[in-house]
Amino acid sequence: MSIRPVAAGLLFTLISWTVAADHETFSLYTFDSPPYQQSNPMPGGPEATGETVETIRCAMEHAGAQVNIRLMPQNRARFALQRQIVDGYFAVDPSPDLDEAAEISHPVALEKWYWFYLGQRPDPTTAKIGVVGGSNEEVWLIQNGFQPFLTVSSTEQLPALLKRQRIDLALMDQQVMETLREDSPALDQTLNREFLRYAPLHLYLNRRFVSEHPGVLTRFNRQLPECMEQHMLLSADEYQHVAGQARGLIKDLEQRLNLAQTIHQGPVYDSFTEILTQDTLWQALAPEQPTPLASEILGLPASQALKRWQDEQGGLVTELLLTDNKGALVAMSQLSSDYWQGDEPKFQEIAVETERGMERKSDLWISPIRYDASTRQFQIIVSVPIPLKEPNNGLEGILAMGLAIEKALHNYERLARARSEHVAMELPVAE
Repeated sequence: MSIRPVAAGLLFTLISWTVAADHETFSLYTFDSPPYQQSNPMPGGPEATGETVETIRCAMEHAGAQVNIRLMPQNRARFALQRQIVDGYFAVDPSPDLDEAAEISHPVALEKWYWFYLGQRPDPTTAKIGVVGGSNEEVWLIQNGFQPFLTVSSTEQLPALLKRQRIDLALMDQQVMETLREDSPALDQTLNREFLRYAPLHLYLNRRFVSEHPGVLTRFNRQLPECMEQHMLLSADEYQHVAGQARGLIKDLEQRLNLAQTIHQGPVYDSFTEILTQDTLWQALAPEQPTPLASEILGLPASQALKRWQDEQGGLVTELLLTDNKGALVAMSQLSSDYWQGDEPKFQEIAVETERGMERKSDLWISPIRYDASTRQFQIIVSVPIPLKEPNNGLEGILAMGLAIEKALHNYERLARARSEHVAMELPVAE
């Protein structure tokens, strides 16, 4: 008998074992909440799908793991995690109870929570509030001193309870309500809403899992920004609001600091190779320690002016970076993670190299929403060109500004509500 088939079989078995070892399958629970998590009927049985499920699968696969995701009632999922029956549970608002039993990841989703109601919004401190039992919303309400009047088993029940006036307020995510409205368009004509908060939701992994699989959570966190990006785009209205807000901020900054002149006062270098050499050293030490060049830039009057102006914005502005037309930093409000910005979208979406030199590609770029682990908040980056006077399309450099998205969009929701109330006051009363 030839040993070749046997050898091939053994080789296939070894390869299978190796793949299984490199890509272990972990069990995760979540709950039904379209469009984030939902059950999709399949020939082999129901499969979990949805925006957050896609994010979890993507980040886990890049971290070297496979996941088996099942939908469970929220109270049962919490119980299973606390008893270490399941490896992990998502998408969850931070909770002191879960913190005792599990390790929390960086955010895997960002929800927008609203009060929904009929007529005028009642006072939440005295209103009868309805919420899904065991949900993130219920946990948040209790932690913040609100006692739900009625808990239900599914979000579909809350609009019906509002219409029957069994409750005065329902607390729900905007996208969840929009999914319900697709099935019941009449909800648009009956329910009003008021923005409450942005809710970052997380994956919790039980402590035994984290101990037995060191590095998985770190690798998972590292992959999240790329895996979440397609679900973190601003809506058209939000984009326009942020763009207008950013232009106003930049106009105010330009009244305080001549940005074009500042670029020419920054450190000089002999070649592009020197830029890359400095960038390698910079990235190796930041953020724990600045390089001599980083310390020089931080000490410049322009950097100090950027820092003072940022501090005056009440937490809305998270970072300011000014570069020359090669993408090298010339001023910054705080230590950046790298020196050369020329390989990043904030620069590449604004500047383009032509036969005449570096020129403007666009007048404004706004990034998707991203989580900044160092500040523990979601932010966006806005970048604009610093133009040359001659030639007309020439480029001195770019200014990149970080904005705390919750503050930026909270202003948007407040203004949108004010406009809505103003229009309502102007509508004629039907006779």
